[in-house]
Amino acid sequence: MNTEQALFLRDFLLQRVEEAHLVTLRVLSSIPEAQSDYRPAARSRSAREMACHIISTELILINGIISGSFNRSACDLPDPQMHMREMIAYYDDRFVEGIEAIRKLTVKKLTTPLSFYGVFRHPAVVFLTFLHDHTVHHRGRLSDYVREMGSKVSMIKTVDGSFVSMGQPAMKYLWTERAWEEDDLARAA
Repeated sequence: MNTEQALFLRDFLLQRVEEAHLVTLRVLSSIPEAQSDYRPAARSRSAREMACHIISTELILINGIISGSFNRSACDLPDPQMHMREMIAYYDDRFVEGIEAIRKLTVKKLTTPLSFYGVFRHPAVVFLTFLHDHTVHHRGRLSDYVREMGSKVSMIKTVDGSFVSMGQPAMKYLWTERAWEEDDLARAA
């Protein structure tokens, strides 16, 4: 992987991860504290456990990309017994710090192959795809939990303050979030 490829991939994936983070925050914020132990079946994770899994995995992946190795014990993970609001704030703070640190990584760090617990090996920047895909997968199930609890997933607020419903097509949300210059918009279409 050359410099140009690594920087393009970093910027492209960070944008996707940050967009997904906004939606994840809305889903997590929709979990009622009083029902956070809800589980749809006896063998399922509870809503709290699912939230903790999403948050912990993201922080482990972010920390691994930054440090150059994946080590669960080296991460500052949330206490599973935290109040949901505290857990969400904890996650958001560490996510923002981590993404900024990834944005500042050198090309050498981005292209260094990392072993994911001996299962597979990829350049560090590629693990942003794992972060995104894992979160989207579990967040989808968690949003089902929220609806099964009788709660609603909060709407997404755009930069201009208007709301975008979770039911609208994803592209509408993505296009609404960005401030596009006219020339950029024409090239993107």
